[in-house]
Amino acid sequence: MVARALVINEDKLNVSPISSKLQDCHYSLLFAKSIEDSLRIVGTQLVDAVFLSIPNDFSMKSSKFFLDFFDVLRQLCGVIPIIGLVESEKQPIPVLKFEDIIPIDSTKENLLERVEILIKMKNMFDENLVGNMCLDNGDTQKIVTIFHDNLDFLHESILSNTEVVMLRTWPVMDHISDSDIFVININHTQANECCANLRLKKINKYKPIILTFDKYSGDKVKQAAEQKIGYTALMDLESDPLIMKYRLNSFIRYKKLYESFCKKLKKSLYLSTIDSITEVYNRSFFDDYLKNKERILSNSAVVMLDVDKFKQINDKFGHSFADSMLRHVSETIKKYIRSYDIVARYGGDEFVILMNDVNKSIAEDIAHRIQQKIGNSLFHNAQCTVSVGVCCMQSEESISMYEAISIADEFMYIAKQSGGNAVKICG
Repeated sequence: MVARALVINEDKLNVSPISSKLQDCHYSLLFAKSIEDSLRIVGTQLVDAVFLSIPNDFSMKSSKFFLDFFDVLRQLCGVIPIIGLVESEKQPIPVLKFEDIIPIDSTKENLLERVEILIKMKNMFDENLVGNMCLDNGDTQKIVTIFHDNLDFLHESILSNTEVVMLRTWPVMDHISDSDIFVININHTQANECCANLRLKKINKYKPIILTFDKYSGDKVKQAAEQKIGYTALMDLESDPLIMKYRLNSFIRYKKLYESFCKKLKKSLYLSTIDSITEVYNRSFFDDYLKNKERILSNSAVVMLDVDKFKQINDKFGHSFADSMLRHVSETIKKYIRSYDIVARYGGDEFVILMNDVNKSIAEDIAHRIQQKIGNSLFHNAQCTVSVGVCCMQSEESISMYEAISIADEFMYIAKQSGGNAVKICG
């Protein structure tokens, strides 16, 4: 497998056995000897896997620093697997979200098998979900801090591409709608209220909300966790400012990545359900809709509508003109049907409308108004008329949706055979 791996070895383990085995299999290796280097590499370069040496012995201070670093690294890596490197399988392992733990004396076959499985899983996610998403690294970002007396906890370099707004009172509505992240001092009396109110606003639903704490905040942290006030994460104000910088940046990055994903998903869903020419539902969506609505009940109607002599129009004026005429027809339909009626492009120049909670008189009136509005005006000096068939169900008996569509289609054909520009109703 050709892949790029980052080896983080601040603890100076002898990682050469692992490195040589990976290089023998054409892995491209990057090495980081400091935390700052490793975070910079993960944030700026393409990496398929990260190997992190795990200290054999933790002091109280080094343990906290390592845990903070891992928390940031985990956020930056996202779906990139993080593999812990240990001197032996008996070594104590911190309870962290590693994808795997591998001893440095593992066999080549065992090492490669485990690593390649993780990279394949990561690549599947990349290809299927975020492969085509790009974030502009040059974008500015906005951090809103609330109830902090100073910004000493922020690394000075974060200000180069970040607007930081300090709010000392609440509620304040300015400065929050375009923010990327909120950082709230949990020691303030209004911290919980502020956090909950921010999260309840629709615009902030997926924005990161960070609660900062210090050594005096034990009760406040416990209370916030118990009340489930909607915060994303907790940050120790005594953490290294550089760690804080990378952690905040990673939250902002994932917020923007999520927004990009939602935008792409929304567009994909739109394209999968909406006909691009007429901007009404397409046949695929309509067929899926019918699967969940097998029968047409009383006080319902199905309307089939077809453009008269559409092939002649297409041949005479061209495809572009014909597409514009179909769009004109669909826009007219949407103007006269009710907001809860369903309209779809059923075929080339054929539309279907489903109406619920409608009597025969209303269904007939809507069908006639659509037919008359289209037929009584010229479309770019060309005559456009439609033939309409309607199937109404007024009795307590029900028929299948496909039977109702077939009946409406038959009556539409009768209207067309009689010369077109007409409405024929069954029921």
